[in-house]
Amino acid sequence: MENDVREYYDLLLEVTKASDEVLEMAYRQLRELLEQLCRTQMPDSSLQMTDLSARINFVASKVGLSVVEQNRLHTFRLTSNAILNRQAMPQRDQLLRDAKTLAFFVKRLYGTEIPPLLYHALPRVDSTYIVAPPAREQKRRMRVSFQYADDDFLYVLPTDMVADEPLKVRYNVPQINEEFAETCQLLWRNAQVNLLDVRIDEDGVLTPSFIILEPDYLIDISSLAECFRDYGHHPANYMLARLQVPDNTRPLLLGNIANLFLDEWIHADGTPDYLACMKKAFRSYAVELAACADLRDREKEKAFFADCQLHFENIRKTVTETFQASGYALDKTDAVLEPSYICEALGLQGRLDYMQRDMSAFIEMKSGKADEYSIRGKVEPKENNLVQMLLYQAVLEYSMGMDHRRVRAYLLYTRYPMLYPARSSWAMVRRVMDVRNRIVATEYGIQLRNSPHYTAERLQDICPDTLNERQLDNTLWKRFLYPQIEAVAGKLRALSPLEQSYFYTLYNFITKELYTSKSGDVDYQGHSGASSLWLSTLTEKCEAGEILYDLTILENHASDEHKPFLRFQLRTPSSTETERGEALPNFRQGDVIVLYERNADTDNVTNKMVFKGNIECMTDHTITVRLRSTQQNAGVLPASSRYAIEHDYMDTSFRSMYAGLAAFLSATQDRRDLLLGQRMPGFDSALDGAIAAAGDDFARVALKAKAARDYFLLVGPPGTGKTSRALRRMVETFHGEGKQILLLSYTNRAVDEICKMLVSIAPAVDFIRVGSELSCEVPYRPYLMENVLDSCVNRRAVQERIARCRIFVGTVATLSSRTELFRLKTFDVALIDEATQILEPQLLGLLCMRSVSGGNAIGKFIMIGDHKQLPAVILQSSEQSEVCDEALRDIGLRNLKDSLFERLYRMLAGQEGEQAAVSSRFYDMLCRQGRMNVDVAAFPNRAFYGGKLVPIGLTHQFGELNLAEGLEDSEFADILVRRVAFLPSEPEPALQSSKVNHAEARIVARLAVAVYHQYDRTSGFCPLSTLGIITPYRSQIALIRKELAATGIPQLNDVLVDTVERFQGSERDVIIYSFCVNRASQLKFLANMTEENGVLIDRKLNVALTRARRQMFMTGVPQLLGQNPVYADLLDEIQGFLQLFCTIK
Repeated sequence: MENDVREYYDLLLEVTKASDEVLEMAYRQLRELLEQLCRTQMPDSSLQMTDLSARINFVASKVGLSVVEQNRLHTFRLTSNAILNRQAMPQRDQLLRDAKTLAFFVKRLYGTEIPPLLYHALPRVDSTYIVAPPAREQKRRMRVSFQYADDDFLYVLPTDMVADEPLKVRYNVPQINEEFAETCQLLWRNAQVNLLDVRIDEDGVLTPSFIILEPDYLIDISSLAECFRDYGHHPANYMLARLQVPDNTRPLLLGNIANLFLDEWIHADGTPDYLACMKKAFRSYAVELAACADLRDREKEKAFFADCQLHFENIRKTVTETFQASGYALDKTDAVLEPSYICEALGLQGRLDYMQRDMSAFIEMKSGKADEYSIRGKVEPKENNLVQMLLYQAVLEYSMGMDHRRVRAYLLYTRYPMLYPARSSWAMVRRVMDVRNRIVATEYGIQLRNSPHYTAERLQDICPDTLNERQLDNTLWKRFLYPQIEAVAGKLRALSPLEQSYFYTLYNFITKELYTSKSGDVDYQGHSGASSLWLSTLTEKCEAGEILYDLTILENHASDEHKPFLRFQLRTPSSTETERGEALPNFRQGDVIVLYERNADTDNVTNKMVFKGNIECMTDHTITVRLRSTQQNAGVLPASSRYAIEHDYMDTSFRSMYAGLAAFLSATQDRRDLLLGQRMPGFDSALDGAIAAAGDDFARVALKAKAARDYFLLVGPPGTGKTSRALRRMVETFHGEGKQILLLSYTNRAVDEICKMLVSIAPAVDFIRVGSELSCEVPYRPYLMENVLDSCVNRRAVQERIARCRIFVGTVATLSSRTELFRLKTFDVALIDEATQILEPQLLGLLCMRSVSGGNAIGKFIMIGDHKQLPAVILQSSEQSEVCDEALRDIGLRNLKDSLFERLYRMLAGQEGEQAAVSSRFYDMLCRQGRMNVDVAAFPNRAFYGGKLVPIGLTHQFGELNLAEGLEDSEFADILVRRVAFLPSEPEPALQSSKVNHAEARIVARLAVAVYHQYDRTSGFCPLSTLGIITPYRSQIALIRKELAATGIPQLNDVLVDTVERFQGSERDVIIYSFCVNRASQLKFLANMTEENGVLIDRKLNVALTRARRQMFMTGVPQLLGQNPVYADLLDEIQGFLQLFCTIK
């Protein structure tokens, strides 16, 4: 703590010395310091607060700051917001006053006197602020932080100005905001609230029309609308929907095909042909159509295709006739298809089917039935459909500034046809938003309490008695609605106590992870999560490489019917940005992105129409984006506009995890018992002799995998051939026995490696890859399912082709979302690579999947991984994901940040006595490594693997290195002949970003030049195999690339410079690692610590050190790195290099 306080004061002293040229950088450092100080006072990461204003209020209350002290912090927050969003210029006098504010804040927090040197550098005058009561007028919106309430008022603090005392908010006002009565009972201290359409009276009392709780937590419009059921609109319907996995039924398929028909009619210049459209629909949904059980019935099949033709004809009539009818005036040539909207004002997000470009009208299409029963002889919109329309009207009003009374909203029921004009009802919108708030309060409560018991209480609301708010007792309720609810509630009740603990613990974990992914409230290294799209300043986004802006269109192919795309010219970064390391974007091919017009600094995703897509390719000067939806008129993206691209944050992976819990509820008892350690896995002892006599490691593990009846675990340390040799041998073994094989991995890059292994098998094996084109390397695209099935002309051909192929491969995420495949095929064995990078709930759904016959869709599973390399990525802290239930801990479930692989391995390896011998059948470890030279492997082998790794004996693993001719006078002559070396650097000056280190970048570049000459003159230099450079931050990557470019050696521009996460699974002859630690506080973010048998293991460092075949070089600040025990151990082992090269800067 003492070192931290000293670091804070040192930074503040440097700020007081800042020249006029670096005032903006000084403000950035002060802003980071305030964020860090607030988070040190919030050790419980369940206190999710997306906004710095709320964190200041929380800390002020906790430590007892006066109103004046609190408002000075808010003044600095508002000032830094304006400067870092480039809406104001920094002023030296204000900077010094803000530095004084933070210095006294540090003193107040830690009780440590301000050092004299800093104290005398601070101005005598304090930071001033103006308390202005809210103007007596109507305000469109106000963001406030809730403090407390009484019977008459809510008391809040505004976030966009300072206030000496809380403002009063009048609530429960009839016909104005009475619909939010339940919301107001759920508010908690420092909750973020948006007040909309606020009337301010003469006494300064606020009366809003809308009260929106935690607006940074976005709820999907369609999910919220589906909470409005025939029997009521209880918030628990939101949780129920998560556990009701939609089946691949006729109505679902019909809806997808109807959407395709609408697209065809919108884009058509002439008259689309029905049969041609159906062929296109078949290509798009071949597996879904082939797997649909309903279509195996002749009568149902006939009815389905009759429905398709009916919907096609109704859409034709609507587009060609109704669009032009009096009162409609819809112009399909000036329409936008599937625009997305992010509305932070209401805490909503959604995507429309059809929108006129000027937003004067929109259409939401429904292929299902309208309400045919409430009014005899009249068809009315269903309540959930109407709610959806109202929410889109509200979003257009509060995000896009459109008067909802002037926006024509239509529901298109393609069954009738029926283009129904939806009338707005703002009272209804308020009722819906109250339900939204109650959902958010439940989600917040689950993640805050982090208690499976509390989660169980909330899920008990999923029962017919609670959800049937309208007390229905008719045939619809008894035959259809009640059974749907009871199907989930009954399964929950039927779980054993252990199974219930497991279910609620996982539900709690997933919900907390989801909440954190939306709010982005994690340990401070800048904003993250979906809310960063509007909460991060432009400066923060640029530093993190999370935005590309000022893009201009080079090619506009948005109207292409097949694979629409846009090619943009990238903005040329300024020299200042390059020097700061801001020039490198954090985007890669295949990334899911949002695209929007950005012609002003105030434009962002919350006030512009958003288009979604994927990055198709990227060069130093251009970026190509594949759009999700073809636009009939390419002009909806004007050539004269400038654009921005940011990452899209999707809930897809979380939906899959909730679906996995639903699969667990429906799993066979045998599979649940296996996963929860209630029975031992089976093993074919007839193979014991063959296993004992196996000629090599790979033959042994393949035989053990064959003998395992339920599961087998293989630990594969770096360089032991777990994918190239062990996995291949298993595939060959199972394929030779005629087994159906499913190959899974976590990343698409790892799936590419599996495909590379499969194509190398002789004789050739037939396999299908499940995935998308942009996530697959070009050589393996012919194996993609969509390409393999392209020649199939009917459902039977699809079924036969899938049945004929015995090997399927894809990521866990992709297969989890393509559950229809398991209706066509069951697998004897699943081989799961990278298993330690996959969270247990991510894998649960696949392992619990049931086949059409009711058995397990996957027979046994083989998991391959290394629990000492990179783990699965989670957002919550290790303390928050720890499992406290003793029954779960007894089966190895101690922390949900660990993979299923680790849990099962821990359970097996922890056995003692005779049971240990039995358990050893179900796991093994590869110990012979052929990657690293013995000196390179020495530290990770000793520190992380207990000395178990032994070299195969390849030439490069032994022997000395000789200096290449002509390098005798090189500054690195002594380094180049060493296997491992550390080159000390110096920390970056305090006012520079902590995520760059210029000294290290220069060392890396000069050393790279030396390595180039050494290898070019001996064995030859190949940029893709000789040298790799690892560093933790994107900014440092950009700086190193700049230094490499300055060397004038073209080959060095092609050397991979990337993070350790991107290097896992790769190897190079030489690795250079730039630690880039400038402050002690960075150490906890750099390391990824775990412990095994009392030994500390840094999983990130392990991966970094084991990428090198021949030489491993490191550079960093030793006095900072030495504060981490593992790094200190590493430095001690190579201590001799420190003194030898201490003059190299």
